[in-house]
Amino acid sequence: MALAWTFSEEPFFSSDWLNYGKLRVSWGSNGNRDVGPGRDMYVAMSDLTTGKYLYVQPDGTVIQVNQLWVNRMQNPNFRWERNTSYNLGLDFALFNSRLDGSLELYQMVSTDLLVLRSLPNVMGFDNVMDNLGEVRNRGFEVTLNSLNINRENFSWRSTALFQLNRNAIQHIYRNYGADGRELDDVQNRWFIGRAIDAIWDWRALGVYQLGEEEQAARYGLRPGDYKLEDVNDDGQFSNADRQFLGFTEPRFRWSLRNDFQFLQHFSASISMYSLWGHQAPFNWLKSRNGFPDRQNSYVFPYWTPDNPSNEWARINSNEGSATGFNVYRKRSFIRIDNISLAYNVPSTFLSRYRVNGLRLFANVRNAAMWAPDWIFWDPEWDPDPQLEQNPGPTPRFFNFGLDLTL
Repeated sequence: MALAWTFSEEPFFSSDWLNYGKLRVSWGSNGNRDVGPGRDMYVAMSDLTTGKYLYVQPDGTVIQVNQLWVNRMQNPNFRWERNTSYNLGLDFALFNSRLDGSLELYQMVSTDLLVLRSLPNVMGFDNVMDNLGEVRNRGFEVTLNSLNINRENFSWRSTALFQLNRNAIQHIYRNYGADGRELDDVQNRWFIGRAIDAIWDWRALGVYQLGEEEQAARYGLRPGDYKLEDVNDDGQFSNADRQFLGFTEPRFRWSLRNDFQFLQHFSASISMYSLWGHQAPFNWLKSRNGFPDRQNSYVFPYWTPDNPSNEWARINSNEGSATGFNVYRKRSFIRIDNISLAYNVPSTFLSRYRVNGLRLFANVRNAAMWAPDWIFWDPEWDPDPQLEQNPGPTPRFFNFGLDLTL
């Protein structure tokens, strides 16, 4: 349901610099059954998996035995997610329409959010698809289109987009404690009032150095191992020492595209975008890749007594009692994702050969990328194991071609 008012067409409206203005308001509600990439639509149902294993009989004979087991936990209460959104928008054009754009404010409340819920080991299953009570998203988007220069042999247009979104968990399972407060889901690190992508983990302070042997030994570690913050100073790491460290989703997104026309027949464009303010585990810093002598890898500046790095741990470093802790790094980046150049052959030349059009072009994809804190790998790769993505560098593509119209 939507309502709009083009106030610039009203008799009372008069402006030398605002050529067009329209206010919009809308409300809508829809369902969603997308359970995420790499997962089938029957995730709410249990399934059976077959396999084989070798069994040694009492007489020493080895036989192959078939096996059948339940591989996925059923959730009969699993249901569609519902999203209800409210939008307030403004469309505008300024300065004889040399600048136009839109501003969008929104709030979306998602109930029964589709999530993969981790389970305790005693359940016999690692996880189950479930519904998370209620998550609220608020944000705004700004889009700008401008005609910067418009001359006979040269024109320059730009398009810019900026997005900001903030979310917060309003309800989880609607289970309440004795104090009347709704309970958090510590197992899955979901907390009432916090963002669903909030990072709740131990804080890494650096690497133990020579001269800190006694301090490291308190946690079963030694110089070259990672140092974590023991918040309550009890000599061990538990949930009491975990802190909110940041977010896994970008805090800001923006993009910019510039298009040029020049010398009558040439055109060019350059586009870039950025994701900013998010973090992810960068556990290569722990130097625990298992078999450093059996595989090719980047040459990391591992900690050694002669190279007392405070960032890279020693090879096969120890984790102590903080088994499986993560070292986080910011994944913020700016990427120039496309640069193109094209030439349209004049029609006066093509008419001699009965050709209607000929366009020669060249472009570069993934032309450049700047990530101040994320090195070696592409900061945009998704760590979700369901996607089976390669975290290596993204290739750069050079394309040359022509468009011919007869």
